[in-house]
Amino acid sequence: MDAALAPLLEEKSVATVPRTNPPRARSPLLLIVPAVLLAGAAVTAYFIHAAGRETTDNAFIEGRVHPVSTRIAGTVSELLVADYQTVETGQPIARIDARDVEIALRESKAQLAQAEAGVPQAEAALGQARAQVRQAAAARTQSAAQVTKAELDFGRARSLFEGGAGGTRVISKSDFDSAQATVEIARAAMLAAEASQEAAQAALRAAEAGVGVAAARRDVAAVTVQNAELQVEYATIKAPVAGRLGKRNLEVGQRISPGQSLVALVGREVWVTANFKEGQLAKMHAGQRVRVTVDAVPDRELFGRVESLSPGTGAKFALLPPDNATGNFTKIVQRVPVRIALDAESTRGLEDRLRPGLSVTAEVLLK
Repeated sequence: MDAALAPLLEEKSVATVPRTNPPRARSPLLLIVPAVLLAGAAVTAYFIHAAGRETTDNAFIEGRVHPVSTRIAGTVSELLVADYQTVETGQPIARIDARDVEIALRESKAQLAQAEAGVPQAEAALGQARAQVRQAAAARTQSAAQVTKAELDFGRARSLFEGGAGGTRVISKSDFDSAQATVEIARAAMLAAEASQEAAQAALRAAEAGVGVAAARRDVAAVTVQNAELQVEYATIKAPVAGRLGKRNLEVGQRISPGQSLVALVGREVWVTANFKEGQLAKMHAGQRVRVTVDAVPDRELFGRVESLSPGTGAKFALLPPDNATGNFTKIVQRVPVRIALDAESTRGLEDRLRPGLSVTAEVLLK
């Protein structure tokens, strides 16, 4: 019985086992299409992003470098600063041996004192000349009166000498001649008084000129003293602006001359000069916002604005500008310097890290 039921049981067990279909292969399009759509969206987003801004890494931080020089020649006697030290406006940097200029200052002060003493002396001479003019005028008036009296006396004497209707002389010939001589003497005295008055007036004009000369000498001496004081002041070399000292060409004992560059002083004001290609300037103008990244400060993003664009390309202001009118011409994309002012808020705390010459990346937001 068992042998007879065995085939039936085996067939039943086979029939109860469920059948499974083999897995279908997935279409490659299910993977390619999303990838293409994602790449297209990324490219579109990039072009939309790039259309609203212009970027260049040909940009640098700029600042003003002030060459510090001396106004007088001399020997450096003292150096008051260290390399790369921060200084304030008017802070002494070095001193020059000032003994020569101090002696010149004392000499000029002595000359000033002498010139000042000459002014009251000239004024006194002027007063004396004016008194002499008044005296000469009085003497001339007196001489004129004497001439008038002598002429009247001579007229009476002539009448008495010639006599009246009877022809009788009242005075002698000697008295008549004496009266006539008195008139001549009075007239001569009047001429002398007039000459004295003219001489006194000439002396007055000379005295007035002498006062002017004395005052001019005093003023010249005062200016000489001021110049000598400036020379003494110039013996101390001071910082013209606040900033940090850069390259120093100054040592104690060094002989220096006016105009010689001694120290390079970098001011505190900094900005960015970005050199954009000429094709990037179509929509760029002053006032647009700028995002700046400094290579030396990679963890900080700075902001600013376009302040101005150069009136010419960088090649136009080069030491040897290219001459495209000679030889074969090869077109080269030109770059235009753009000045970017940094916002004070974004640079707060970085004043000591933003140095002229550092490389930056500038991104101008056109919209």
